[in-house]
Amino acid sequence: MRPVLRDAARAVAALLALLLPLAGPALAGAAWAPHCAAVALLVALAVVATTGGPGLRVAARGLQEGTVTAETGVAAAVLAALGWSAAVQAVAAVSPAGPVPVPVPTDLLAGPVLLPGVAAVLTVVAAAVQRTGRPPGPHGGDTRADADEVRAGLRTVADRWSALLTPPAALIAVAVTAFAAGTGTPWPAAVPAGIAVLVGACPLPLLAALPAALRAADRAGGDAVRLPAPWPARRDPVGWTGSAGGPGLAGRVDTVALAGPDVLTGTAPGTVTVHAGRGEDPVLVLRLAAAVAASARPGSDLRAAARALAAAVDGPVPDVAEADEQPGLGVSGLVAELRDPGPEDGGTTATVVAHAVLLGSPDWLAEHGIRVPPPLSVERERAVAEGRAVLVVAWDGCAHAVLALPRAPHPEARPGVSELVASGVTPVLLTPDDDGAARALAAAAGLDPADPDAVRPGLDPTARAAAVAGLRVRGRTVAVAGDPTTDEAALAAADLAVELVPWPTAEGTGTGTGAGATEHPDDAPDARPDPVVAPAHGSERICARGGPTEVAAALLIARRARARARSYVRAAVVLAVAGVVLAVLGTPAVVVAAVPVLGALGLAVRGPHRRS
Repeated sequence: MRPVLRDAARAVAALLALLLPLAGPALAGAAWAPHCAAVALLVALAVVATTGGPGLRVAARGLQEGTVTAETGVAAAVLAALGWSAAVQAVAAVSPAGPVPVPVPTDLLAGPVLLPGVAAVLTVVAAAVQRTGRPPGPHGGDTRADADEVRAGLRTVADRWSALLTPPAALIAVAVTAFAAGTGTPWPAAVPAGIAVLVGACPLPLLAALPAALRAADRAGGDAVRLPAPWPARRDPVGWTGSAGGPGLAGRVDTVALAGPDVLTGTAPGTVTVHAGRGEDPVLVLRLAAAVAASARPGSDLRAAARALAAAVDGPVPDVAEADEQPGLGVSGLVAELRDPGPEDGGTTATVVAHAVLLGSPDWLAEHGIRVPPPLSVERERAVAEGRAVLVVAWDGCAHAVLALPRAPHPEARPGVSELVASGVTPVLLTPDDDGAARALAAAAGLDPADPDAVRPGLDPTARAAAVAGLRVRGRTVAVAGDPTTDEAALAAADLAVELVPWPTAEGTGTGTGAGATEHPDDAPDARPDPVVAPAHGSERICARGGPTEVAAALLIARRARARARSYVRAAVVLAVAGVVLAVLGTPAVVVAAVPVLGALGLAVRGPHRRS
């Protein structure tokens, strides 16, 4: 049976158990009242056994360990209602006088006949409100094991409050029952008065509070932002399960480190300017440079150059052998091509031409004994002064060309930086670009290029992680936004990690590739991790797709999600207290049950439809 149909069948069965003792005698006559009550009890037992079994097992395990959980509160109300009704009906069935039907509906409300239906409704609602609402599928956290883990995490706050509310409610229930019996109320009515207290204190709204807040955050984030769910024994960066006092981690963040080469620019290939030495063929320069750049490992700082060079080459990029990358410095390899026969070799024989190619910084080439000629050095300095990223291409032991790549920000980068500043955090750019390109990019994106703390150029992944650690040592609470394939070390060093896949193009802000975009094969959608669907570190990190705008939105949604969760929990506690007060005042259990049931359903319905 499909989950929707199964849930609908359980809900219908619970309502049948609740309404049958009222509707049956009214339709078939008072003589049928005992039979309707017996059928309602059997239906309720079936609902509780099939739907409430996992919760009852959790409650039993908690009692064995000496702990009180939210399931304990639900189980106390459900088992007390079922047990007392079953006991009363069993005694009445074997009584010499036989069962005596109670024809007055108002008397039914205060008696044990409707308690099985109340137990069934509480069980069905408790199972329904704990749904996280996360999308199904292998990456959505809806496998049975993952779903159970998420539900366990979402129950932590409900467990904490239930441990405070359930024992006093049980004592009050005993006191109410004793008082009613002592004042002459018959036991079949005195005990339900005490059970009403347990029903009123049933922590259904507490069970619904965090799932509702999580669903609301999912809806507010849309496809761009995904907040983590609280998992047991793991970090809770949003602060879903934190103490009520003080802001959560997202609220304490005062610095956002934008780490990596593509956070502000996106992954559009850009245009490559070739400054070739005298007599060099720019086409050959691009082909050789593109070949070795393509061998850079996934997540390398050279991926931006690889995309641009692949787009600049007309035709397929040659293969490379013996590729060797020095992270943050350059990449080398042996590029061999089959050259068509020409006049110099008689026009009949094809030849293989091989070059040992290096692509990287002048300092790295100098380590290999390669000096950049003065004309190329002048072109390099000019490109650096213009704010471009610069690489030198060398082969066969000589530098042959300088490549200049623009580092222009994505159209949405500057508004995103402004939103970060407006949210009360300081953005810091950690980039592998050299000083001139980094500061030009920072200025175009709205950061202060003169501020040494705002722009940190020339940093490889290890240095970016060290910069994050340095910021934390200085007393800052740092969130790092970076691609985990490039900046895993920086993300791990942060107080709050935001796994970020930058924009795939410089056009628009969506998740598509845009018109006319050319992506490197390693950056194709099927080869890159999707942080919104399958974050690399499960529930421990915020995941976003885009740039600074989405980072600012993620922080805002996380802060509002925590505030919403806390408000939902406070409302749930108020409902529990109100339910107990109503029960103490003599309200029947079937009426008191409306307080936790409607409160939980209200949160469950409200969560998916309210936007942050």
